Amino acid sequence: MTFDWHALYDDVKRLGEFCSDAQLAESLGLTRAQISAWRTGKSDLGTLAKLKILDALGHDTLRTAVLSLLPEQNRDELERLHINLTERVLRGMQAQARATDTPGDGLQARDENQLLAGLPAEEWARIVPHLTPVSMPLGKVLHEPGDRLTHLYLPTTAIISTLHVTDSGGLAETAVIGKDGLLGITVFMGADTASNRAVVQSAGEAYQLNAQFAVEEFARGGSVQRIFLRYAQALISQMARTAVCNRHHSITQRFCRWLMLSLDRLEASELHVTQELIANMLGVRRTKVAEIAKQLEDTGAIRYDNGRIRLVDRAALELQACDCYAVIQRESELLFSSL
Repeated sequence: MTFDWHALYDDVKRLGEFCSDAQLAESLGLTRAQISAWRTGKSDLGTLAKLKILDALGHDTLRTAVLSLLPEQNRDELERLHINLTERVLRGMQAQARATDTPGDGLQARDENQLLAGLPAEEWARIVPHLTPVSMPLGKVLHEPGDRLTHLYLPTTAIISTLHVTDSGGLAETAVIGKDGLLGITVFMGADTASNRAVVQSAGEAYQLNAQFAVEEFARGGSVQRIFLRYAQALISQMARTAVCNRHHSITQRFCRWLMLSLDRLEASELHVTQELIANMLGVRRTKVAEIAKQLEDTGAIRYDNGRIRLVDRAALELQACDCYAVIQRESELLFSSL
């Protein structure tokens, strides 16, 4: 029997909710270097790692073989890691089964994500069976640069931020994605690996869609292609404007632009987010975030307490922002006015 080991590895990563290749590699007893070499075709995954993957995915009669191949050194710890891995993947399978069996979940998705809402009935009917509801906890890393893009995410109540990661480890936010869009648009341009980090900025729900199926559906043309290309245009515009904002505008202006975009995508007046996450997105120290929040509180624009930002006076907040917010929103409104 021939297996697609990349696909199986990604299944374990998804079901076990591992944030990166490196995190799953640790549970398999592998190093970052070993996984990197395998991903690039320079080495094999190894018999033991393959058996662990199959066992985690529920293939029968493999547990004994896996345990018998564990080295004597640190055997107890290695056995514990493997049992934890299998239990983690099992929980993911059970959650996926519950989501699939829940009546009406797919039908709700059409209204909850604006791109899905724009699809005509025929194309919608083809996509519904492939949508899987997933929870998006605050701070979860959905992919790192270089990770394979096996799934797209269409947020319904969650917000995702994409960040550029420099060679020195610095971060800069490039886009905010909410119910107005999707994460993974580059698969339609031929990319199969991520070029940035994607992290859940605001906890909530999303729909997961297999990337290969999405690419095939996109290739059929029709409304899926038209809507996703229009969204790609809006996203590129947002990323370009964010780059200008990061270079030319003050940290306070950038904070206000980011906050208004986030609240718009939640359609709410309150946002739960950690100070550390805001600092990472703006590329500043946490103390600077606290300083800016205090300044905006003093103007009466917001209230900030224990990771919760509440909008009090939108007009006052807009006065502190640059024109980048209006430009990004205008592009988004043009997108949805034509769907």
